[in-house]
Amino acid sequence: MDIYKEYPRQFIDQNDYMGDIEKIKPAYEMLDGMKVESKEEAWTWMEAWSEVTSAIAEVQDKSYFNMTRDVNNEEIEKEFTRLVQEVVPVAEELDEKAKQKFLSFPEEWVPDDFSIAKMNSKWDVELFKEENLPLISQDMLMRKEYQKISGSWETEFNGEKKTPAQLRPYLESPDRELREKAWRAIVEMHKVDYDKLNDLFDKMLPNRKAVAANADMPGFVEYKFKDYRRLSYTKEDVKAFRDAIKEYVVPAVDKILERRKQKLELDSFRPWDSQADPDRAEPPKIYDDIDDLKDKVAKVMGSIDPQFSDAFKLMDKKGYLDLENRPGKAPGAYMMTFEEERISIIFSNFVGTSRDFDTLIHEGGHAMHGFLSRHLLKQAREVPLEFAEVASMSLELLARPYMDIIYNEVDRERIAIKQLENILIFLPFMASLDEFQTWVYSDPDGASAEKRAAKWRELTAKYRPSTDYSGLEKEDQLGWQYLHVYEVPLYYIEYGIAQIGALQVYLRSLDDFDGAVKDYKHALGLGSTVSLPELFEAAGVKFILKHPEVLEDMTNKIMKQIGL
Repeated sequence: MDIYKEYPRQFIDQNDYMGDIEKIKPAYEMLDGMKVESKEEAWTWMEAWSEVTSAIAEVQDKSYFNMTRDVNNEEIEKEFTRLVQEVVPVAEELDEKAKQKFLSFPEEWVPDDFSIAKMNSKWDVELFKEENLPLISQDMLMRKEYQKISGSWETEFNGEKKTPAQLRPYLESPDRELREKAWRAIVEMHKVDYDKLNDLFDKMLPNRKAVAANADMPGFVEYKFKDYRRLSYTKEDVKAFRDAIKEYVVPAVDKILERRKQKLELDSFRPWDSQADPDRAEPPKIYDDIDDLKDKVAKVMGSIDPQFSDAFKLMDKKGYLDLENRPGKAPGAYMMTFEEERISIIFSNFVGTSRDFDTLIHEGGHAMHGFLSRHLLKQAREVPLEFAEVASMSLELLARPYMDIIYNEVDRERIAIKQLENILIFLPFMASLDEFQTWVYSDPDGASAEKRAAKWRELTAKYRPSTDYSGLEKEDQLGWQYLHVYEVPLYYIEYGIAQIGALQVYLRSLDDFDGAVKDYKHALGLGSTVSLPELFEAAGVKFILKHPEVLEDMTNKIMKQIGL
């Protein structure tokens, strides 16, 4: 990959601000007026289309990035709102016509590696309805409201003001009373806004269902399947995956938590025990400051592949790593690629725990995906969400041989075990969130706040029976008010699909590390030029939804690695 190559504009003026409707319209008029009468002219048109859409996307992404960095900045919020309400609907409507022109090209004019892009465009055209543009804009503004509510959470803890992210390190303390105090402090901040978040979802739900109805889809679940371009699997495949997690992974997690409970000498395993170290070790301090963490992560990435370190350092040099937690900053972590520059950025909320390393490597995997596919046109680098997470989760596991850069020998051994344990522990939670979202958009009871709370408690009992929530029913019911439910609805099964792929990459690396990295890089460089199952195959692994037999065998191998 060439991380330094620049992509200057060839079709639109370099100084045109593509957040201005009066600049966007002429760009699409240019596309509409371009002569396309041969394969060569079709390719030139696709290059122009990629340039226009990349320039528009970068303006919107930079505005979102700025907004999440300071949710209380009124000027930034005003600009983001303007883009969402005024620019995005116009740009999407104009792009719809461009997609229709693209779809009109004869098959022989479209390169083979654009076949997936063509199918994606076909689905986009089928979903597009002009009457949905204001509804989609409204949904984006409601997502921003979620950011604003959750980004404002702050409380007094031991005489200091703390955000939820700043309290999470206490959940790893060997002091159980301190863990419980921190857990309850986090929950109490959420509980204050529980009704407000319910009210917000009560507005989102009918809005999203209306979008699906306008698009002539049976429901919002079916709409999102098409919107997320799930070309390679069905709702039934997803349900079978959740059922397999219940059959094979939940019993394995029960054994993991039982071992932790015994080591911690607990009568019951409570939610504030989930992050505690079973050996009662203090959370390791793995870095002195953010610069120290960045240096260590660069070394780990360079040990996996020298190009990864170079790309990470380039992001840092450009100021594209916003890592530390602070008041007024939106919660969570994400990576995005500025589409015109074709360089990735990472946003996070680090507070000094070892999880910060995990998160930075995870988001770094996404960033490497962006760098490895940057040579492609925009429509061919729109990676399936399920494989995007393979990029991030695999890098976390490929970093395991180099944990000595981060941890001392004692910490390394126990944290390596805990990492694999936590992957298995995550899968039932993932299944519960996916099942909840499938239910909430499909069942009329999803419109009831009380029924939503009851459904979440039911799923906790189904997928996470070893965690004791007795007397904490009201606290448990907060769990569905999760970031993804509000901001990226029905996006979560992708994490489970990808995690199984990443574990296969890891298991391959135990026998052939260099070969596993080589195939991993090759697959990431394909962007969306091949189908989802073919991307998994290129990485040397199997696509779980078409190979369900993988889960039982993989679970057994991981359990053997952690000594259970």
